[in-house]
Amino acid sequence: MRSRKQYTGVERSLQRAWAKGAGLIDEEFEQPMIAVVNTYQDFSPENFHLRQVADAVKAGIRMAGGTPCEFNTFHVTDSETFASVGMRYVLPSRDVVADMIELMVEGHRFDAMVLIGSGDKVMPGMMMAASRLDLPAILIYGGPTPAGVYDGKKVFLETVYDAVGEHIRGKISREYLKGLEDHHFPFSGACDTATSGNTAGIYTEALGLALPGSGTLPAGGNFQLRAAKYTGMRIMDLLAKDIRPSRILTRQAFENAMRVGMAVGGSTNMVLHIIAMAKEAGIDITFDTWDALSRTTPTLVKLAPSGPWGVTDLNDAGGVPAVMKALGKRIHKDCLSVSGQTAGEIADRAVNRNGQCIHPDTDPVEPEGAIFILKGSLAPGGAVVKASGVAKGMWHARLKARVFEDEEAAIDAVRGGDIERGTCIVIRNEGPKGGPGMREMLGATSAVMGAGLGDSCALVTDGRFSGATHGPAIGYVTPEAARGGPIAVVQDGDEIVIDLDNRKLDLLVAPEEIERRFARYEPPAPRATRGYLKFDADHVAPASEGAVMPR
Repeated sequence: MRSRKQYTGVERSLQRAWAKGAGLIDEEFEQPMIAVVNTYQDFSPENFHLRQVADAVKAGIRMAGGTPCEFNTFHVTDSETFASVGMRYVLPSRDVVADMIELMVEGHRFDAMVLIGSGDKVMPGMMMAASRLDLPAILIYGGPTPAGVYDGKKVFLETVYDAVGEHIRGKISREYLKGLEDHHFPFSGACDTATSGNTAGIYTEALGLALPGSGTLPAGGNFQLRAAKYTGMRIMDLLAKDIRPSRILTRQAFENAMRVGMAVGGSTNMVLHIIAMAKEAGIDITFDTWDALSRTTPTLVKLAPSGPWGVTDLNDAGGVPAVMKALGKRIHKDCLSVSGQTAGEIADRAVNRNGQCIHPDTDPVEPEGAIFILKGSLAPGGAVVKASGVAKGMWHARLKARVFEDEEAAIDAVRGGDIERGTCIVIRNEGPKGGPGMREMLGATSAVMGAGLGDSCALVTDGRFSGATHGPAIGYVTPEAARGGPIAVVQDGDEIVIDLDNRKLDLLVAPEEIERRFARYEPPAPRATRGYLKFDADHVAPASEGAVMPR
């Protein structure tokens, strides 16, 4: 074992002395030393309960004969940074999480890893580290909490955000808005909707890197704590059998994860992250891969905000295993999971306990997957939309462009009543390079929905969208403005055509006119001139390549 070379023998006396200063004893150095990577922090509900989860994981490791060594990484919390400069730091944190884990695990020569994550960027960052290091590894997701209830109605993340616009329009009082705010979270955990973090919990399980059924367990409950103990015990089996991520993270496993994510109406952020994670595993997944799978994957679950079901409802209905079973032959059944079972064995043992929540593939909610890849003259490299969240009346639209250079300006215009029906709100210079940081535009989409414009206006951006986004929101426009994409020269009044059935996003401007506009185009000054954001802007890959940092 790697750790024995690090901590045993006469010549390693100082190393042991140092660790004994933290309370370790001689016997612990003789056992495998397992990194327990936590994401606890006391100001984010997704992470607040993770000390308990980590304690359960460590108990499982000790029961199975290992020595747990816990350290923390971090979560730049999406929902606390929306529509602010802080959101520019969220996506870049994913790669920093991966780097941080690599530095700690390699520096201390741990033998294996248990990764306890909560948050959209943390989960893929952890999986990127697992793939990069290729040591025995297993993940457990922090989990959702049931939706809050106020005035007899469920309160989701988007409920609160949309209500801000409703209050500004005078539809609800400040007291009612505060009631929604105060009742959003009944317990710690992620919001009970298809947020990007909950989507990550789902696709992590479908990939095979988490125990079956663990990806949707409610946060901090006894079922999750039991799963955490079994997770700690299982890492010792993976180490003994030398089962590494490279045996699990195959192309077929990624396709399973993509299909499950689309079948439940997961977040568009999974497109970006799965491309990035696959790259770490040496597998090429592109927008075209997503497009092909989307056309042959039915939507079987309508999770909020696109439908009525929470992630905890999905858990009660049978969770990821039941979705895999419902997908039938579309799932690659030979894929290995950290449980030791194959995807086929997991699916065969699953039970669907709520056919209204998880539809059979013979009666899907929609015939195709929730994620569509659009291409056309406005997005030659592709764009991404969560089609399950778009009202049918907006699947075909010809709209007049109204252009904004950042999200805040668009929000001000919407809330100020300065957007007419039939408008395509274009927000540019928000991509990975131009943002920098590729912010999520939940603030803008919620402003549109709160203003009652979701059935007549669309939003198109080279930035991202949250899993809580609903309505006609098209993101990831590639190439982004900062890389010379056509979105850089869209002007107010230009006509934009959206055609979801044919996966098209077109700018109705002649190619010669676009060339003339570029000839006189002057890019905006960089927003970041120092610090990590400048480094990120100088090196980050395009969204279609996962917005990863070079290796």
